[in-house]
Amino acid sequence: MTHPYLARGQAWVFALRTLMGYPPYEPARHTMSFCTSGPREFDDVVHLTELAADMQKDMLHLTFAELESPEPCMVSLVLHQHLSVEWMPGCQLYAASERAPVELLQGGRRWRIDERNQLVSDKLPPRHLLARGEQIAWARWRKMAADMAGLELTGNSFVPQGQPLADAIPAERIKVAC
Repeated sequence: MTHPYLARGQAWVFALRTLMGYPPYEPARHTMSFCTSGPREFDDVVHLTELAADMQKDMLHLTFAELESPEPCMVSLVLHQHLSVEWMPGCQLYAASERAPVELLQGGRRWRIDERNQLVSDKLPPRHLLARGEQIAWARWRKMAADMAGLELTGNSFVPQGQPLADAIPAERIKVAC
């Protein structure tokens, strides 16, 4: 059997990906990568930026405080900038309404998935809407992640800490002894 953390992480990632409007399949213009892990130290952050650079994709990263944590404690982005790849931890979730796509607020900008499936930024929403927008986004995310509990996606991989993408292990091959 695989560790419950893998299924839980997939449910949370897939739920946020869906709420942000990224397709549930690998689109022709596949510009984003989605991943989870435990808390990140400096070397781990460097590793994530290297992986994003190798894949030539921006990355959405969910941090779980412990393997048994019921939900992520932090959302981060790894973004390709003009001359570098930047780690942007501590994104705030935001939804303008119950039906609006979930967006991420970080670095004084509002990050969203556009019609070409790429991460783009806009100006922040008005300050007085932030608290309610965060409540809406988290409530929708928690519900969707719960609805996706037990989700088993194929094609996912585990990249060992500090290793290149070429050394990734298919998630289906990771087994935990009972």
